Amino acid sequence: MAEKKNKTKENSKTIEENMARLNEINNLMSDSSIKLEESFKLYKEGVELVEKCKKQLADVEKEIVVLEEQGSANE
Repeated sequence: MAEKKNKTKENSKTIEENMARLNEINNLMSDSSIKLEESFKLYKEGVELVEKCKKQLADVEKEIVVLEEQGSANE
């Protein structure tokens, strides 16, 4: 049950929060003392965050298109 709450919390993060975490992951992976296993975990998390960010941006783009269409219809 805690895992489900964790996933829900992860899904509710804003794009700014996800981008900040991506930046943090990038900085951590730049550290030459990081172990391979940890590097792989961070890489995997980063890939998942990139996908989430892409979806969030696509959703916002769809909303903008709808708003533009509504605005054009009102003119």
